[in-house]
Amino acid sequence: MSSLAGPADRNAGQRFPALLWNLLHVPLFLALFAPGMLTAVHATPEPYRAWLWPTFLPQATLLALVAWVLAWPFSLVPRAYRWAAPGMSAFVTAVVALDAQVYGSVGFHLNGFFFRVMMQPNALQEAGVPLRSVLLFAAALLAFAALDVVIGKWFIRRFASARRGWVLALALLLLSTAERIYGALLVHFGGPAIFAASTVLPLQVPVRMGSIALAMFGPRPADPFQGSAASKRLPAGVAPEAIRVTRTPDVLFVVTESLPADHFDERTMPNLWRRAQEGARFEAHYSGASSTNYSLFTLMYRIQAQKLEAIIGAGRRPILFPALATHGYQVQVLAASCVDWMDLKDTVFGGVSPKDLHTWCEGVEPPDRDATMIREAERFTAQADPSRPVFLFMFFFGTHFNYFHDTEDRLYQPEWDGVDALKATAAPGAYVKNRARNAAHKVDRLVDGFLTRFEAVRGKAPLVVFTGDHGEEFRQKGHIGHGSAVTSEQIHVPAFWAGPGVPKGVHDEPTGHADVVPTLLALLGDDHSPGLYADGQSMITAPPDRFVTSTVGWEPLYAVIGKDLKVTMYAGLGTAAITDPEDRPLSDGPLRMAKQAGRIMKALRGETGDAPQATPATPAVPVKAGR
Repeated sequence: MSSLAGPADRNAGQRFPALLWNLLHVPLFLALFAPGMLTAVHATPEPYRAWLWPTFLPQATLLALVAWVLAWPFSLVPRAYRWAAPGMSAFVTAVVALDAQVYGSVGFHLNGFFFRVMMQPNALQEAGVPLRSVLLFAAALLAFAALDVVIGKWFIRRFASARRGWVLALALLLLSTAERIYGALLVHFGGPAIFAASTVLPLQVPVRMGSIALAMFGPRPADPFQGSAASKRLPAGVAPEAIRVTRTPDVLFVVTESLPADHFDERTMPNLWRRAQEGARFEAHYSGASSTNYSLFTLMYRIQAQKLEAIIGAGRRPILFPALATHGYQVQVLAASCVDWMDLKDTVFGGVSPKDLHTWCEGVEPPDRDATMIREAERFTAQADPSRPVFLFMFFFGTHFNYFHDTEDRLYQPEWDGVDALKATAAPGAYVKNRARNAAHKVDRLVDGFLTRFEAVRGKAPLVVFTGDHGEEFRQKGHIGHGSAVTSEQIHVPAFWAGPGVPKGVHDEPTGHADVVPTLLALLGDDHSPGLYADGQSMITAPPDRFVTSTVGWEPLYAVIGKDLKVTMYAGLGTAAITDPEDRPLSDGPLRMAKQAGRIMKALRGETGDAPQATPATPAVPVKAGR
């Protein structure tokens, strides 16, 4: 150091070995996340695993680079920098170690919820984390940090060099950028499991390049799992042939686009409201996500939406359709809301024969799709074997933007005219909401009319489940439409069951889309514990003190909702908003969260509480991008 000419040189002489010291921590970062990386890689198609493994090194290098950049300002004072540089390295490593523990427990990276929990008295005990374990972990981190700082200070002085660290840092940043692009292009060939694996390490900016990859390499190759045993794998727990169905009523599974809970009332949807009074109505039901493909994933896979990339990318398919086919059901899936562009045909409905799945993306104008779907449903009903049960899934589109209805449905005025979509951005939110309510009135007429005709043809009442894929916001909290937040308007949806075996009643226990398939199978007589194959449980027996989860889907914004408490969090080092389920601030929110921390953690882990969870076949990899 004495041979260096001046302060600027001395600073540069320390920055380079400080960067090297941070890079020496890269193997430790990889070791901390090794279990998650191993599980994620094995969930990808085998031919692509060798291509995926090298991506983790640049990702871990980026973490080391972040620590170096954070200490940069201290380099203006050389003596302080000798302590600050290794100190920042030790701090970042400690945070990464904590993140690895959280990730291994719940499949999420650090977020505001965990920091709020750690600051609340007794919250860790409520979450089921022994204080002794916390103290031991903290002591180990402190001991490591002290040793790391001492050795790092010696390393920086011993290996001082006139080389400029920023040159190497820039090269590493370019390498990390290249890795993001390479990984995004690799998804084109290997499927979404590649994308899921790329989010195992923290602070990785998600990159999607589907359109560019399509232009560069042409159409996506066939499903890499197709033709192999992997393409038939199901989430762990129960094989479809093991499902025990002792009751075989006809089943109508009705989903409506963009239907917020407050549109399901006696005036807006009078026919279905009347039917709901004779069955089980759920007033605190939440969609799996505020975007369609993630929400339908939760609905049919009975798995939390943030696991979509890992589960679908591993070639896994829903248990419901093959289980029903095993027991003689005639299955028909009809979607007036197009499911082609979201790959739902090959994933959520992957267990349905192509001849039994119909959607209308082209050739039918949006206002006419629901009526066209109903005609197809009536044709299927008329031709169905009367001696075998029917399972009919119907996805209504009329309540989707631009909210289609007829003259007789204009109950709510004034309304946005629906002519120019751009005008909706300037129209009063109340006008747009009125139009959406009127569209819900039309869907109510169509669904009820079809149910009446279905019962007449089949000669018996079916088991009916009705819900919305997600909600819709009309600027109540600054948004319009859906897929932008986890506000109550975007995720709180109606839900009711009616028909044979459904106990009459109104329920205010929190329920979610992950509960729907377990409820259906229970009503059909299956006695497997939902904890073996689902992140949900029967809605009818759900306890009042449980929590359910929801997410935006395409970005890592999550909500955990209980009966009188909601925690909204963003993946990363953000804050957690504590409100009531309607998003109103709570003066005693932190105290309530501390008391409920254990149940919130269970919800994040996907634990139903009714049985030990089966070992998951793929990790709960947090989703960071998507539709």
